[in-house]
Amino acid sequence: MKRLFSISLAAALTLSLAGCAAASAAPAVPEATATPEAAPTEAVPAAAEFYTISDGYSYGNTGFNAGDAWYSLDYRLGYALVTRTDYATATRQVLCSVPGCTHDSESCPAWVPGRGTGLEIFTAGDKVYVYHPVVTMHYEGSWEDFYAEVVEPKLQQRPDGLEDLTEEEVVAYYKNLYVERSAPTGLYCIEGNGASRQNVETSQNLPQGIVCWCDGTALYGQSVAGTNGDTPTGCRVALADGSVTTFPMLQEENILGAQGSRLLTAHPVTDGPLPDPNDVGWEVYRGLLQNATVEYDWLDPVTGERSKVLERPHDGSTFGTQDFLGLLAGKLYFEDWSPLEEGNSQREAFYVYDTATGQQQDLLRPIPDASMQLPYGTVVGLPDLAAQQGQYLWFTGYDLNGENLAWVLDTRSGTLTAVEQQMAGTQLPHQAVLYAAQTEDGRFLLKTGETETGYDYGLMEIGAFLQGSTDYTPVTAAP
Repeated sequence: MKRLFSISLAAALTLSLAGCAAASAAPAVPEATATPEAAPTEAVPAAAEFYTISDGYSYGNTGFNAGDAWYSLDYRLGYALVTRTDYATATRQVLCSVPGCTHDSESCPAWVPGRGTGLEIFTAGDKVYVYHPVVTMHYEGSWEDFYAEVVEPKLQQRPDGLEDLTEEEVVAYYKNLYVERSAPTGLYCIEGNGASRQNVETSQNLPQGIVCWCDGTALYGQSVAGTNGDTPTGCRVALADGSVTTFPMLQEENILGAQGSRLLTAHPVTDGPLPDPNDVGWEVYRGLLQNATVEYDWLDPVTGERSKVLERPHDGSTFGTQDFLGLLAGKLYFEDWSPLEEGNSQREAFYVYDTATGQQQDLLRPIPDASMQLPYGTVVGLPDLAAQQGQYLWFTGYDLNGENLAWVLDTRSGTLTAVEQQMAGTQLPHQAVLYAAQTEDGRFLLKTGETETGYDYGLMEIGAFLQGSTDYTPVTAAP
């Protein structure tokens, strides 16, 4: 989306940072254990079956697959509405059943203020939840302060998109942004039928992008990113009352995924504990990582028990997991890079590691286009969905002419299909239709066109789509 009020949720929030070249020689480090023990903290209740609520590529998500429906946001002027796309009827409606509701104020159960920054939509039981963290540009002052600092200058010189609004409309727009930017961490808990909503504030504020997994009763993540010599703390946010408890993690450890009742984590293994790079300098810090490896573990957040999955060479990035792409059905997805001259590198292949068999297998080698990426290596949706088996993997890419490309890989047959269907209403010379979700009856939910406030959607049987059909079943507004 490229319009003012259809905020892009594709801002990168990967758990791996850009790669950096290692120093030519690693300095000596004191002897210590490779994986120091973390200090114990509070115990947490036993996890049920985990599922992902945020894909790790954004500060929030663009939707959630609940099996029978897809939940997403519809952006308006200074607010957004939670919507439900029903797969069976191909209809989309605001998640509100309040008689006479106009869906334009906080009295509507589906209404959320601001631009949707960092929101994560998901379902648990018979409720739909919207998790909202403390946004990066959190505002501590009062509305009066915000009005003087932000709103009054905008009334004098209107930004693009607000030129034709009345003064009252501009103030209302920025009042909603103020509510979003000043809000503490919390949950909007919407009844599944949209009849009502309960707002729950968490017991402590949490920043964007740290809780990405749910077990049906709580959200899981970590308090700080495991880098710069930090030892992060795992955190659990109870859906019932917002209480935050913690569990121990290792130095530089990061949660990358989840399956069953365990979290997938990774941490660097070095000859000694890693210092804060701000204390020793980045060149020294990178030197310490030169001969490091990265250990992937299953972590039980209840018992703290870890079982090693595999150990790989450190990829040279700060986190060491830049080449990790996701987890589906017990398989870890990676990309393979080859070094080029002048310190650059080139993506050569995609491959998968099966945690059940310990075997590694290529998915694509060589790849048909150097720009190919795998942004959907993890499914945002409930466990046990057909999409969680990873039969169909969507790849995206681009070329120098501004064309946005896509491919679909059938992992069972090994067939790679270039997506020729184009999205309507865009200003690009070619924008392949975008993937939203896979239904349980063998269809894709696709973003088929761009509108002023979002997308048009369509449903199509997977086989027909891969054969190039554009005969979508359009998703329409529910009566």
